[in-house]
Amino acid sequence: MIEEDEEKMSQASLEIVREFFIANGFFVLKNEDILFVKNSCLKEDTVSERFVLSIEEINQINNAVIKVISWHTMKFTPSVLNKNPEIFEFLVDSNLQTAGKVFLGDPFLKILLLPALPASEDLKGKSIAIMKDKGIDHIITFPSIVSGLIEKIESRHVYLSSVNEVLRILKFYRFFNEEEQNLPF
Repeated sequence: MIEEDEEKMSQASLEIVREFFIANGFFVLKNEDILFVKNSCLKEDTVSERFVLSIEEINQINNAVIKVISWHTMKFTPSVLNKNPEIFEFLVDSNLQTAGKVFLGDPFLKILLLPALPASEDLKGKSIAIMKDKGIDHIITFPSIVSGLIEKIESRHVYLSSVNEVLRILKFYRFFNEEEQNLPF
């Protein structure tokens, strides 16, 4: 029962992330709990050197393999990263070979999408070092994705996606005010 609940939670998170990328002009292919995204407007990556990407920098991604970690109550400290090697299992050769085929041999980024890093600069730096050492190119935080998707939703437009439609209804009834939409939660 717990595994089933966790699966539903991760599917909901995956759908939110999927809808964000579609709303921002990416082609998205879902393979179990991994997303392959291709920017329909770019020919090559122009993403910054920063490890934690902002909303603006996300739109500079050309091709990426994205693993969504939906452990929303956790901060990804060095301890959490070291005790949970499954976080990095998406970097196995078979997934990277699939990405090579999906992107027709073009380069791609390996991105973790997670809820939050530690607040302490020391712990944050150590977490980033672990992720880089494991082969992660960038991370995106879940609050950035949610606020970016809410920003894209038009309150008077009807959406086919249930995720977008729920957000539209909440926006229509002013559950998000303008100031909240600009905050990264």
